[in-house]
Amino acid sequence: MEVLGKGVYSLTEAARLTGLKTRRARDWFVGRPTIIKRVFDSDYPAMGGEHAISFLDLVELFIGGQLREMGVSLPHIRKAYSHLESQFGSHPFCTREILVGGKEIFYRGLEDVEAKRIIKAVTDEAYFESIILPFLRNIDYDAATKLAVRWHIAPDVVVDPRRRFGKPIVEQIGIATSVLWASYYANGENEEVVADWFGIEPKHVMAAVTFEDGLAA
Repeated sequence: MEVLGKGVYSLTEAARLTGLKTRRARDWFVGRPTIIKRVFDSDYPAMGGEHAISFLDLVELFIGGQLREMGVSLPHIRKAYSHLESQFGSHPFCTREILVGGKEIFYRGLEDVEAKRIIKAVTDEAYFESIILPFLRNIDYDAATKLAVRWHIAPDVVVDPRRRFGKPIVEQIGIATSVLWASYYANGENEEVVADWFGIEPKHVMAAVTFEDGLAA
């Protein structure tokens, strides 16, 4: 299984980073026999009963999860995804066209009745403008493939599949936020001590701490 440059996340990690429930992440990539058909196919095969997903899978999980929160049904998400896949290739929710096309991209090519149902949910301006667009604008896209390559998940923190296997890092220094967070609390919540130990600035420590504390909230 080749993971270098693609990022690798357990379903629990993926849920944590996207703000979704672990059960939803698992259902959407694994499914439940006779109950729920999986929505996405992971880039990685299951190994020993354990499931992992890639960075592109992670982005699609977020997009799909937010569409569901907006009231778009799973059948309609599947149909929209399938149609976009036929247009843009694999990982259509990760393409820059999603950002450029905005709300229209999600109901392109669907039958009238289906499209109207999605339009009603997706054109909730307050939700779309406050959740989906800010997320998309924090994504960097490859100029050639037009696929997502980096997620600016928080101030000074990025998720980049080409660095640290896609774990959240403080962008300027490349240290995992989880490492700095653990060091901060292991040293009496003294960012100066941690910064001195790693040879970085206190602001980098606090960027990691703020991010990790936010995930735990």
